[in-house]
Order: sequence, then structure tokens, then C-alpha cells
Amino acid sequence: MRNSSLSLKRRQYQRSIISLLNIEEAITRVQELIDEIFTDTRSIVLYWNDAAGAFIPVKPADRSENLKFRIFDDFMLWLGEQDRIFSRHDFQHSKKFGPVREAALEFFNATQAEIIVPFNLNKSVLALLYLVAREGGRHYTKKELRFLLEIRDITTVSLSNAALYERLHAMLYHLEEKVKERTSELSNAQAQLIQQEKMASLGVMVAGIAHEINTPTSVVSGATENLNNNLQLIMSEIVADRIPPGPMRRLLAETQRVRDKKDFKILSAVEKLRAGRELVGRLTTGTSLSQQEAAARADFLIDLGLGDDDSIITLSAQASDEEFQIFRALLNIEKNLRNMRFALSSILSIVKALKHYSHRDQAEAENIDVREGVENTLTVFHNQLKHGVQVNRHYEPVSKITCNPGELNQIYSNLIVNSVHAMKGKGTIDIFIRERSLDAVLDPKNVHDDDKLEAALGEKATNRYVCITLQDSGPGIPTELQSKIFDPFFTTKAPGEGTGLGLGIIRNVVLKHHGYLALSSTPGRTRFTIALPVEHASAQ
Repeated sequence: MRNSSLSLKRRQYQRSIISLLNIEEAITRVQELIDEIFTDTRSIVLYWNDAAGAFIPVKPADRSENLKFRIFDDFMLWLGEQDRIFSRHDFQHSKKFGPVREAALEFFNATQAEIIVPFNLNKSVLALLYLVAREGGRHYTKKELRFLLEIRDITTVSLSNAALYERLHAMLYHLEEKVKERTSELSNAQAQLIQQEKMASLGVMVAGIAHEINTPTSVVSGATENLNNNLQLIMSEIVADRIPPGPMRRLLAETQRVRDKKDFKILSAVEKLRAGRELVGRLTTGTSLSQQEAAARADFLIDLGLGDDDSIITLSAQASDEEFQIFRALLNIEKNLRNMRFALSSILSIVKALKHYSHRDQAEAENIDVREGVENTLTVFHNQLKHGVQVNRHYEPVSKITCNPGELNQIYSNLIVNSVHAMKGKGTIDIFIRERSLDAVLDPKNVHDDDKLEAALGEKATNRYVCITLQDSGPGIPTELQSKIFDPFFTTKAPGEGTGLGLGIIRNVVLKHHGYLALSSTPGRTRFTIALPVEHASAQ
């Protein structure tokens, strides 16, 4: 087929599919197009079906038990990482596909596929198109493969939009029906059978929910990154070019210079008050700034960690009200975008943690200061804390540890949210961050008594651990429940308020980082302590 004909078909297809908000309609449309173009072969499209808990053909006539593929099958997991079209020949003859060759050929043999076209988003397979061998043994040309690649890109965007409208709605409906069905069945079963059936059904639903949350979150994450890139362009080029030389322009340049070379520093409330008074004095000396305006500028600079740089202070004092308002607005937008990106990374980390229950997932390890992660989490949950929860910080200097920061953020998030819920939004949270030695012989798989762990901590120079303790003034956890709260799906919250996954995720993350987890709880004082090794703490 000529290039012009394929280009026309591609444009017509793009116009027809962009408005479809039903995922089956979108998938059916791509199969119709492929059947129209490739008349000497047969195509099948597999898509995720919530009821089946698997990828199955979109056309009922094509469905069979042999054409069901789970979301965590080895080949489907590997395929989600790829960004190309594959043929049977690739796996039969290319050495670089050796580790996955067996699983791939099993898929090709089961489907009789010759060419497969995955529709991926954020390293997850949304749907999969495959073509069987052509009549007469004809090969697919480079022009045809390029056309399939273009169709794949167009269809992926359409499927991600359709998933937001179609699949989540269907997920909620099926979830409600499943809960009703299981509730009726479990009421007449033995206790052990009840637990097994509940875990089995919820496991399938959680896999589907994790898969679906991933799609819209990835779209929002990409949009946030784009906004941040545009803001940086405005700050670095447009503003610098169009605003005449003066305090505003130099403020932006100096701010970037200082922040590029400066480490994050956390100030206590007393330190902030002292720094603010000193900075107000410097801003008003020899200038026409009022005390009120100087105090507002001082608070802003201190919050950004810029209150101790002489050049920034001088330029802030020289800037007019209009210039400083623009400067403040730009940096506030940047700060809010940073918080949004952190919150989105937390959502993606939840999905990743859920997937970890079902398959191996290697994560990136970084060398980080845990205090910064705790502060970022407190910023994200500021709205839940500001109306009745007092947070007291007790931070000591600690060594950086090698870990997966996203997974540690999930620890902080779950503990803070659980404390707020336990206190019903009113009370006190104390956060302790320390570095101690730990020479006691402890089983890392167990949850230990926090008071006993505290007694085992020392000041030796070897076997050092960074300890993060969160203590709240809530009503406490009943003794008979303390051994159950870390079990997956166990929750004491009302239906719809909790999944029972949070503390189970914490336990797995701590174990993965070769650390220890401790708990003690009495009315008015509940303490969780996470102890992570300073050395050899890489997330494996």
C-alpha cells in the first residue's frame, strides 16, 4: 500500500478515535482499522477486563481460556517496559532477548501471533494488538511496521483517556457487587475459609485498582512536569530578557545561584523567630520599607531558606513592592508545583507498593536525609494538620542513608494520616529523628516493643541506625489488636475510610531496607519507631 494511502488512513483514524470515551469502542475501532488495512491476515486485540481479572480479546467470538493473560505474567510485565513492536523472529534469533525468550515464545505459540503491538503507558500494558501469519508467508514491510507504530501512539492516548471515564466507573460498580456477593458467602463459611476467600477476591480487585490509578496519575504527573518546565523557562529566559536590569532581575539570578549550591536546612520555631527579627532589621536599615512589609519579606525569604544570603537580602530591600510581588508569585508557583510533584510521586509509590505484593520490583536507591522527607510529607498534609493538630519536631543531626525515598515517604504519610484519624483531627504529634547504635539481636521480621527498642539504643560509633519515631496523643490501640494491625487488609476504620494496606506496606518497606519496626501504645501515647541502618541500607 502506498505511503499516501496509509497517511490518509492514519489521519482518518485519528479524527475518529479521539472523541471515543469508551475503552471497548476505542479498541474495536483500532481492530477494524487493522482488518481494513491488512486483508491477508487476522488481528486480535487483548484488553484488561475487570470481571475476568485478565487481558482477554475484545471480540467475544475470539475469547477462550487459552487467551487469558494476567497483569503480572512475566512476559506482560516485561512488555510494559518496552517501547517498540516485536515479531516472533526477534525472540527466536536475537540474543538480547534471551532472558525473556521462553516466556515470549509461549505467548506467541498460544496466540499464533507473528507481530505484536503493545499499547503502553507509564510502564504498564493498557492493551495489546497482535497479527497472525499472513497468507502466502509474506513478510510485513518497514512501511507497514511504521504505520503500526503510528497507530500505536495515537491509540495509547485515546485508551488513557477512555480508561479514566470507562474503567474506573466499571471498577466501582464491580467492586460494590463483589463486596455484596462475598459478604453473603462469607457469613456462612468457617473462619479460615472466610479469610482465604476475602484475600483472594480483594487481591484481584487491588491489582485492578492499582493498574487503573496508575493511568490518570501519570497523565497529571506529566502535566505538572510540563508546567514546571514552562515556569523555569519564564524565570530563566523570558523574565530575564524583558525586565530591565534591576533588583527583580538580579533577585531571580541570585536565588537560582544560591539554591543550586545550598543544602536544605530545617529551622526550629525559635530559630525562625530569631532569624526573622534580625532580617527585618537588615531590610529596614537605610530603606523606606515599613516594618510590616519588611516582616512579610523576611518570612518569605526564611521559608525558602534564603534568609541568610547577603546578596539576596540586599536585593530584597532594594526591590519595589511591584517587583517583589512578582518575585514572590513566581517562587510561590514553583514551590506549589514542587509540592504537587511530591504528592503525585506519593500516589505512584502507593501503586508501586501494591504491585510489590504480587511481583518483584527493583527501585532506584538514593542517598538522602530523612528529615527532608518528613518535612515534605508534613507540607503535603498541612491542610489536615493545621486545624487542630500540633506537630512538635525533635530533630537531631543524622547521617544520610541509602534508600528508596518514595517508599520512605509512604511510611511517613501512612503514620501521619493514621495519627490524625486516631485523634479525630485534634491532638499532638511528636516526631523524633535521631541517630543511635543498636547492638541488640533482633528479628527484623517481627514488630518489636518500642520501649524495649528504646532501651537497646546506644551511643557507640558502630552499627549506627537512623531512628524516626512518631508519637501521637490519640486513644491508643487495644492490646488484642496490636498483633493484627500490620496484616494486609486488616483495618479498624469504618468502611470506605481505610483499606488496611498502609501499615502492611510500612512493614514490608522497613524489612526491604534491612531495618526494624517497633510499636508501643497506651491511651494518650502511641509510638511507632522505624530504625534504618546508616550503612548497607540500599533498597533491594
